[in-house]
Amino acid sequence: MFLAKTVAVSFVAIALGGVAAFVWSDSLSEETYQQRLDDAQAAQETQQEETEACLNANGVSRGDEISDDIIDQCFAKEFVEVDDPRFRRSRLNGILQGASGGLAVIGWALGASLVGAEFASRSMTTLLTWETRRWRVFMAKTIAALAATALFALVALALLALAMWPALALHGAPLRPNDPTLASLAGTAGRGVALATLASGIGLAIATLGRNTAAALGAGFAYIIVFENIIGSFIERWRRWLLLGNVIVFVSGRNNGGDIPGRTVMAAALFLTAVAVTLLAAAATAFRTRDLA
Repeated sequence: MFLAKTVAVSFVAIALGGVAAFVWSDSLSEETYQQRLDDAQAAQETQQEETEACLNANGVSRGDEISDDIIDQCFAKEFVEVDDPRFRRSRLNGILQGASGGLAVIGWALGASLVGAEFASRSMTTLLTWETRRWRVFMAKTIAALAATALFALVALALLALAMWPALALHGAPLRPNDPTLASLAGTAGRGVALATLASGIGLAIATLGRNTAAALGAGFAYIIVFENIIGSFIERWRRWLLLGNVIVFVSGRNNGGDIPGRTVMAAALFLTAVAVTLLAAAATAFRTRDLA
């Protein structure tokens, strides 16, 4: 039931996102955009000249402390910005990255619920009276959870990219040298699928150790939201050893991405994999040895 509701809500959100992207973007010729850019630069230069003239008139030189009254008097209240309503590949890449984070949360919840619900309903105990090989049961459930999550994430990201394609095709801007290629977009989606799958394994492992879904969800909330935010905020050098820091680097696809120094994308992938494998190994050991009655 949880999986069916998750799939339905996700697909509705993807469809609405595609419609919103098309409605809130618009086509624009490159010549018109360049004219807007030139006009904005001219307006910015005018603002700068007016600010300097006002400061000089009030006897303020470079390096002097400026009072609040002079700031209100001399500095512009609004900065001139260039309006570019076109839908760029970089925006699609950012949407895929954001969706990857959401899919990781869903994957964690799916992995936890798939095994946690069986502990709560005691169907796990019933199953083990028929199949006594616990290692085989655990492996089958783990593979099923990981495969289901990977398939769901792959379909969701593919549909998301497809939903955004009308906006990109009809309201897109000419490609720039730093715009992501189709290969890099595919890489972003692939990392999103991998992240959701790893998160599912972590959620399943914690739910197995705690014998219920709430244990995995509660532990995830307490660790990610509370512990990691506190440690990461006060001790910057520890960020590369935290789950959230490695997730940021991995999803971004950039070495040292997200202000996480000393962490490459490959190292982040290995770190996250090691965490998932270690927790699954611990869960398998507990599942084999503990009394479930």
